[in-house]
Amino acid sequence: MALETGLYIIKNADKIVGRALAEDLSLLPRRIILAESDNKSIWVIEKLDNDTYKFISEGSPTTHFDHKVFGLLLEHDKATKWHVIPVSQHGDNAYLIADTDLKGGWVAPEHVGEQIIFRPLIVQPSEPPRYPGNQVFNIIKVDE
Repeated sequence: MALETGLYIIKNADKIVGRALAEDLSLLPRRIILAESDNKSIWVIEKLDNDTYKFISEGSPTTHFDHKVFGLLLEHDKATKWHVIPVSQHGDNAYLIADTDLKGGWVAPEHVGEQIIFRPLIVQPSEPPRYPGNQVFNIIKVDE
């Protein structure tokens, strides 16, 4: 099931994914973190083509470098185009979020407040394929 351009909440298990509530005043890229479920981070997901998207948190399109996911305050043209892969075997609204060449994807850290990791994704050999829970994100449309 393809996503359409709109507003979404992104979760990993019962935790919310978004920018940190407290940030410095620099123009450096912003950390995308795993937060408590009371964080009300709303994402703009912009559909670029069939299964390629731009993920925008509080006006900052996301990218990856140094094995982490960041929101860009400047140089929006350097944002990553993300490939969204439905994994319905993990439930409704369950997806993997990977770069377009599938060399890596989003992985939730172990603890709240830590940054979303970018690394090669793992698939468990089964039919249908199963993925570790820290790689599966629930992308839930917000009623506009």
